[in-house]
Parts: sequence; C-alpha cells; structure tokens
Amino acid sequence: MRGRIIDLENYPRRKIFDAFKDRDIPTYSITSLVDITAFKPFAKELAHGFFVPFSFLLSKAVNAVPEFRQRIVDGNIREFERVHPGFTILQQDRTFAFCDSLHFDEFAEYGPHAQEQIRRSHEHPICDTGEKHHMFFISNLPWISFTAITNPFDRQNSSIPIISMGKYFSQGGQLVMPIGVQVNHALVDGIHLGDFYNHLNDFCANPSHCFG
Repeated sequence: MRGRIIDLENYPRRKIFDAFKDRDIPTYSITSLVDITAFKPFAKELAHGFFVPFSFLLSKAVNAVPEFRQRIVDGNIREFERVHPGFTILQQDRTFAFCDSLHFDEFAEYGPHAQEQIRRSHEHPICDTGEKHHMFFISNLPWISFTAITNPFDRQNSSIPIISMGKYFSQGGQLVMPIGVQVNHALVDGIHLGDFYNHLNDFCANPSHCFG
C-alpha cells in the first residue's frame, strides 16, 4: 500500500507544492454545511445507524478526488489507488479510541466490515499512531454544531485529510450538518475541496445511487 510516485518534474502543481511543503503549518481547514435532508430517512432504513452509512459517503467522496488520495512520503508525492477510513470511537468511559477500517465500493461489504471494526474497537481500544498514509481520518462530534474546526497537527501525517462531522440541525426547511475538512495545502487547493463537497452533496441528495 505504498502508492505510485508522482513525477514532480511533470507535476502541474510543482510550484505550489514547493511553496507549501516546508511551512511550519502547511495544513488548513474549512467547514461547510451539507444538506442531508434526503439522506437521513434513507439511512434509517439501512439498519446500520447514521454514522456508518454517512462514513461510507465520506469515503466515496474522498476516494473520488485524486488529490485527497495523495500523500507526502519521504519528500515524494505518492498517490494511492484508494484510501481507507479510520474513525474515532467513543468508549463507555467517555474516552475514545481509534478504529481502522477499509473502503469498499459497495455498502454491502463496507457496512458489515465497519460495524465489526467498531465492535472490536470497543472491546480492545487502541490509540495507534503508526504509519497510516493509506488512510484518511473521520472524527464525529454529534453533540455540537460548529462553524470552524482544527485538528492536532504533526508533520509525519500532515498530508492525511481529516474529516469532522458535527451535529445536524434544521435550517430553512432542510436538515444540514457541518462537515469540517483539514488538508495539506502542498497537495490540496480550494478547487479540490470544492470537488469533495460537490461529490458529497450529490451523494447525500441521491443516496439510492450510492447504496444500490
């Protein structure tokens, strides 16, 4: 799971990459409201709760954007064919643990696997911070609706996107949820964030197209 190395000599963003890769804090964050009006009742029928089906849409949206699958490893840009979600899981004692899962194109595989990984995380909580460039991270904050969010930063994992889910609420006849995204500007620009949010909004508006 090392990904293919991108040829920097022919990389169209080379100057942008060089401008941001060595900055003290090369990451930036944005939060946008996502309309889940159509998705919420659809998810209820799946009998997997809310988080797992929504994380499936997040994983599909992340994997649909090549820049979200790129990582800086040993000074090179590596692009993975697919990246896999890792979750933060609330424990009974009000702490949380990390849960590594896998991306599948079909929810019939994704849902049961994610549920099993979550079950294992409850039984054997870990906070493993090893090499995870083949992943992206999802944090869930269902208690609060936020307008901005940042996450802890370390240079080793600075190119791994972090997606944050907030508490959904009604607004203008719609059900909306804040989704925060933290990315590395050496790899991801605003236009790529736009691609991600456009995919996610489309998936939420047409969930039957994603779940088969």
